[in-house]
Amino acid sequence: MKKTSTLHLSSTEAALRISEARYRRLFESAQDGILILNAKTAQIDDVNPFLIELLGYTHVEFLGKKLWEIGAFKDKFLNMDAFAELQAKRYIRYDDLPLVTKTGQRISVEFVSNAYDCDGVNVIQCNIRDNTKRHAAEMALKLTARSLKVLSESSVALLGASSEVALRTEYCRIAVETGNYLMAWVGTTDSAPDRRVHPIARYGHDDGYLDSVEISWADNDSGSGPTGRALRTGQVQFLDDIATDPSMASWRTEALKRGFNSSIALPFQPTGGVLACLTLYSAVRTNWSTAERKLLEEFASDLAFGITTIRTAQAKLKYQEDLRISLEKTIQVVASAVDMRDAYTGGHQRRVANICVRIATEMGLAKERIHGLHLAATIHDLGKIACPAEILSKPVRLSVNEFNLIKEHAQTGFNILKDVDFPWPIAQIILQHHERIDGSGYPQGLKADAILLEAKILMVADVVEAMASYRPYRPALGIDMALNEITTRRGSAYDPEVVDACLRVFNEQGYKIEV
Repeated sequence: MKKTSTLHLSSTEAALRISEARYRRLFESAQDGILILNAKTAQIDDVNPFLIELLGYTHVEFLGKKLWEIGAFKDKFLNMDAFAELQAKRYIRYDDLPLVTKTGQRISVEFVSNAYDCDGVNVIQCNIRDNTKRHAAEMALKLTARSLKVLSESSVALLGASSEVALRTEYCRIAVETGNYLMAWVGTTDSAPDRRVHPIARYGHDDGYLDSVEISWADNDSGSGPTGRALRTGQVQFLDDIATDPSMASWRTEALKRGFNSSIALPFQPTGGVLACLTLYSAVRTNWSTAERKLLEEFASDLAFGITTIRTAQAKLKYQEDLRISLEKTIQVVASAVDMRDAYTGGHQRRVANICVRIATEMGLAKERIHGLHLAATIHDLGKIACPAEILSKPVRLSVNEFNLIKEHAQTGFNILKDVDFPWPIAQIILQHHERIDGSGYPQGLKADAILLEAKILMVADVVEAMASYRPYRPALGIDMALNEITTRRGSAYDPEVVDACLRVFNEQGYKIEV
């Protein structure tokens, strides 16, 4: 009998077996999902344990299936098109591909595929990385940014409204144009036997909807919809899918005809007024998240407050202060969202913000101006949310292309916040914090007086903290080297007065950067 131990194999055969064994170990122990497909048929030849556990299908359920025959890859035509592109280009990548597990859970993955020859057979290897947590953090940040805009616009509406009619209509407009809902309306109750709900404000894609349906808040069929239940119970009511929810039977046809796929009804009652409800319709089927419901409840509550304020001609000054507090709290939420995605960036922002306050105080800036600078510094690296996490934490020097990607964060941060009506120029401060007074900075190459004083303070604080502290690609350089950098470039890159104030803070006042 012919023996097959490695002792009787040729050196080439033995090396191949060792190589295959190593590949198998890597394949089975990888912490990313791996699929091996036939490059001609798209049939799955192998799948590793990580992907089996991630998607919940068995090894047998994967094998022999085409990629688009697995439930996780439900969009058949998208996957067929992607497969055709892969056959032509031999490489394809998706940074954010939605998949559905066997249990129905939605996840977000990074999907990279390349084709290559394996012993004369063309195969496709698909690497799948679960980035659900990062995707959730980014979606939370987007919702927070939208919340900022909604709160900002609603504050303007409250402070500028001259009548209840104008205020109600403006809130509906904000919900549609800024909140991205398809249609919004406000209805009020009466005490008549039929308990009809009367639309008194509307905005968006109504197209006769409110005139074609009968809505009541009575405990009967015409009051079984979300608006009726919200008014009857005093509780927020939401529908994830109008097409399947039985409570929408009386209104489903008209709603779907106009593209309404989900809705939320928010009851409110101005002081001394009748019960009312703000109802919103979305073009997408959605799971109304806790964060979104909380935002909209606050939105409806603010509308009630605004109506009360108009009626009583009081509390406008108090609202301005409450709004400011709300905006500042939302800034802290933004900072926390960035921190959740990249704890290192969050710690850097907090330390830079503290240095900014000390420099600005030393320079004699007004408390209100210092407060705005502190808020801007707290989220000055907000734009890094668009940078891949692996680049931000890379333990070696970045390539030119990678550094250019990082440099986009000042513009990205500005783009997120530019439409928010803060009492301070926060978006501009963030945009300018990498400028230099000699014009050598980015993204606009501004010089001298074209740069805000707050941005000049932030750029010095940012450099000092960055050099003095640890970085993923190098150890901390120390405060002495950091102060030497701003001293050497005083008057060229950095504002002389800001540099002098910073040196006094550290050298004379003994300030130390928190750990």
